[in-house]
Amino acid sequence: MGRIAAIFDVDRTLVVGTSMESLFVRYLIARGELNLADLGRYLGFFVRHIDELGTQLNKRNKAIWEDKDADQVHLLAERCFRDKILPRLSPLGREYIERHRDQGHLVVLLSGSLDFLVTLLKEELEADHMIATRLARSGPVLAGRIEGRHPWGTNKRAELVELAQAKDIDLPSSYAYGDHHADVPILELVGNPVAVNPTIFLRREAQSRGWPIVEF
Repeated sequence: MGRIAAIFDVDRTLVVGTSMESLFVRYLIARGELNLADLGRYLGFFVRHIDELGTQLNKRNKAIWEDKDADQVHLLAERCFRDKILPRLSPLGREYIERHRDQGHLVVLLSGSLDFLVTLLKEELEADHMIATRLARSGPVLAGRIEGRHPWGTNKRAELVELAQAKDIDLPSSYAYGDHHADVPILELVGNPVAVNPTIFLRREAQSRGWPIVEF
């Protein structure tokens, strides 16, 4: 029999109110680290993919990071994490993680946020594993696109299945926490799904399926 895991979405689940990437972008704009050229690349991505307009396209758009020095971005991410993200970390969410750890459960962070931000959260929470969005690099700079599968919606499910196989996780006995209807593919994969700070759609889905609803 495999290990039991507690799988946590991050944005608006553990980090209250918004996404870590949004907080980081605002932080960089305030510091003058992002400019009109960066915004132009971001908007240009939509023009090039106008036939795909939708929520998933917006989440895939990483053109704003193109040509940014990777080491410098990571350094700024550490400062932003300390100053802007940690204050938004839910105390109750942290408590849930500690409860699972006390029971010997693996703690997994599963997020569409940028991997260097999720890594900092993983270290803070002493999580066992993480899945996040990886940005491609071109030498020392970021390439402005995603590397590999983008963990959002059904892709989150595929990533989790692969992790479970690699780490011998017993998904039917495991727990998952998510806030958005895009987390349904994850929530329905485990035996113990929990809707956290749910959107209207997820709240209705949780109520119809008898899933617990909590507010972090």
